[in-house]
Amino acid sequence: MRARDAVALSSIASLGLVFGAGVGACFDLFHSTGEVLTACQVDPATPGCTPDAAPAAIASAVDVCASTSTEARQQADRACAWLGACEMPMGRNAFGPCTMQARLAYDCASNPNHRVQGTALALWRCMLDAGTCAQVEQCVFPAGPQTCLGASAFRACGTARTETASNLDVVVDCAADADTPRGENCAMWGQTCGLGGSAGAGCVGDPAGFDCDASGCVEGTSALHWCSPASPSVDVGIDCADNGAQRCGFFPSQNPQWAACVAGSPADGAVTCTPNAAAECDDAGVATSCPSGVVETLDCATLLGTANACAPGPLAPQFDWTSACAVTPSACSVDSCDDGGATLTGCARGAALSVTCGDQGLGACRIVTVVAEADSGTEMHAACTPPP
Repeated sequence: MRARDAVALSSIASLGLVFGAGVGACFDLFHSTGEVLTACQVDPATPGCTPDAAPAAIASAVDVCASTSTEARQQADRACAWLGACEMPMGRNAFGPCTMQARLAYDCASNPNHRVQGTALALWRCMLDAGTCAQVEQCVFPAGPQTCLGASAFRACGTARTETASNLDVVVDCAADADTPRGENCAMWGQTCGLGGSAGAGCVGDPAGFDCDASGCVEGTSALHWCSPASPSVDVGIDCADNGAQRCGFFPSQNPQWAACVAGSPADGAVTCTPNAAAECDDAGVATSCPSGVVETLDCATLLGTANACAPGPLAPQFDWTSACAVTPSACSVDSCDDGGATLTGCARGAALSVTCGDQGLGACRIVTVVAEADSGTEMHAACTPPP
């Protein structure tokens, strides 16, 4: 997360929400212990407020919007099949979660208000051109390869930096091969790497994310911290620089109750609405919500490939504009290799997402056991075999 070098975690202590019993539950009001928020910090949509200027590298980046949803699906299938094959299907590298994120990035028609930006844009742009494991590694480790201090069952955060790139957002796993560490670049969901948890490191909302003590926007940055109800609490937030209007805001402005990444607007302009952290679904499987005071739409049916992919109700957590996308009842809970290993099927939000490994220039599907980030156990995910 790019905000990690800009502000100390302690600066958010007076900007937090007091959590109730669960992430999807109602929350107490924002409270302050001495700092006063400006009108623009409370509501970036206030007339006269302008977004922070994007860094030159971000402003000049080429977008990754596909011309059609079919093309976006093909691009996502390819990117995620190669990512899982070359870097192990751990965390969001697993085909199901990866494909959901990739479709959000490449299918701008289905996700018009939170188009991928910043470091996440650079990652997904890089994966469009990756056709070898060496090229995938360059995308995952933008500052160059990491070295391991010996084989370990635990994970660490990347440390390599250059003048233009950093591996700080990358979870590095050396357990399978100490000479060739594998990586999960947390930037695909606007997060960073934090040390802690049973796996040793994982994707979180802040480098100190395994010790989360306050939720909300971090003053002076685009970071959004959000403490999970777990014990100890984990920061599951994101950096708003990586989507939409690239800024974080508190809503509603008159009586702040939650933080959200401000939605960007399609070319035809924004439609304002009364902030509400819930989503409605139409018969076509499109979710409509208004967490940041702008009408947002998300074509869940297209993104997940099935008509019954939109679940109305409160966004959980309230900053996650994608949470309405879920197949009910679930059609998939376990990854599988089908058709004699020719087909990989991964699960995301209850949807079964499949790809033919050979069509992507990869070898047969196999089941891989990886360390789970959430607990001390393991997970089994399907992945194609790397090419010879």
